[in-house]
Amino acid sequence: MASSSGTSYTSLSDEDMKTRMEQRKRRRMDSNRESARRSRMRKRKQLEDLTAEVDRLKDGRATALTALATVRQHYMAVEAENCVLRTQLGELNNRLHSLNDIVNFINGLNNNNNIINNNPNGFDPSNNGFVSGLGIDMNPWSVSGGVNLHPLMASGDLFHCY
Repeated sequence: MASSSGTSYTSLSDEDMKTRMEQRKRRRMDSNRESARRSRMRKRKQLEDLTAEVDRLKDGRATALTALATVRQHYMAVEAENCVLRTQLGELNNRLHSLNDIVNFINGLNNNNNIINNNPNGFDPSNNGFVSGLGIDMNPWSVSGGVNLHPLMASGDLFHCY
């Protein structure tokens, strides 16, 4: 009987071991399934995050391109206005130079008439109506009554186009 009880104990322990191994195998499989499920969830979440970031970056790129187009339009408008202003500045500088030449010529004529007519006091019809006297030139082309200042100068900063 001892042998039969020994064999039954051995067979019981073999069966226990099989059951335990199957339980471990089942737990390991369940754990692996759960781990694989978590891994798939993480990957899905990462993919969703990356997709959202791609969409956000596309929107940002579109906004930047729109802003760039606006800045380019403003730049072209300012460049065109700058070209017009430079042309106007050149024309006005030429006109100013011509006017300064005329003023210098008239002042030269006025000085010559005063010397020729020797009329230091009062109105002189031969002097185109300019009043002279006491060394003060009352020429309307001269500023501050006979004091010849520097030629008039113009600057592009004076002109504002609207």
